[in-house]
Amino acid sequence: MIRKISFVIVERSYIIRSGLMQILGNFPETGSITELKDTEFLTENISERKTNVLIINAKLIYAIPEVILNIREKYDRIKLVVFVGTRRENDKFPAFDTKISVDESKNSIIEKLQFLINEIIPDDKNDLSEELSDREKEVLMQVALGKTNKEIGEVLFISPHTVITHRKNITKKLGIKTVSGLTVYAILNNLIKIEDAQ
Repeated sequence: MIRKISFVIVERSYIIRSGLMQILGNFPETGSITELKDTEFLTENISERKTNVLIINAKLIYAIPEVILNIREKYDRIKLVVFVGTRRENDKFPAFDTKISVDESKNSIIEKLQFLINEIIPDDKNDLSEELSDREKEVLMQVALGKTNKEIGEVLFISPHTVITHRKNITKKLGIKTVSGLTVYAILNNLIKIEDAQ
């Protein structure tokens, strides 16, 4: 079983929260995602949900610096991610593990979140690709590269029906149903490079 990670997103904008949730939802390790529009019940949610990663808008941090410091001291296991409106290199957030911005590419955000996930789940536990057969890994790689069942069959010299069977087995083993989720899994487990998935 893949260990699940609990996320809390604190962001006023519904569109931004939705975008972050979509990206997080593609990680096979993602368990619960809690959305908060403000910081009123932040500490309670972190405690109750055993949060692993907190993503919070920088503007909200300025209003509650003591709360952030308290979270860092009390819950040292939590990875803190600050979300900024633009990639302002001069901004410093020493209490946070990483910074993401609204103008970053999806791949850049995925790389940063992947790094945090790998720190929470050691790579020997995070890499579950050994559960897949060699042929299933080959099929997964082709799926992640955006190929159709027919194209995968031609590349691997197997029938489309066999490809479908392998894909069903992959989905069953990994618990990942979407192509985007399988792509993220393939990247996280070094089956393909992130630039190949573009």
